[in-house]
Amino acid sequence: MKGIPPALAAELESAAMRVVEDYGAFIARGPAPGTHDDAKAFAAHHAAAKSALAHLEHLLKLVRAAGAGEEVAGVIQAQALLQQARGAMSAEAQEDEEDDADGGTSG
Repeated sequence: MKGIPPALAAELESAAMRVVEDYGAFIARGPAPGTHDDAKAFAAHHAAAKSALAHLEHLLKLVRAAGAGEEVAGVIQAQALLQQARGAMSAEAQEDEEDDADGGTSG
């Protein structure tokens, strides 16, 4: 995919940054007000966030394949966000496993 037109590479970078911005806003809003105790609403919100991260990951792969990703600050920021989000999801999954192991009690 080397030799990609510069305009397309720029469009890919712009798309990645839009996904980062939208993801950040979506996460900041959290599940709909009043649904924090609703497991289905939380699961839907979590699934949507994971989907956005997958979209971002694919865009970043395209940007890297185009050879435009390493020197672009915005793409580096997007890659850092992706790593941070993966770490947070991993930590959350471990906490859920620990809660399940102790019977779900919190104290």
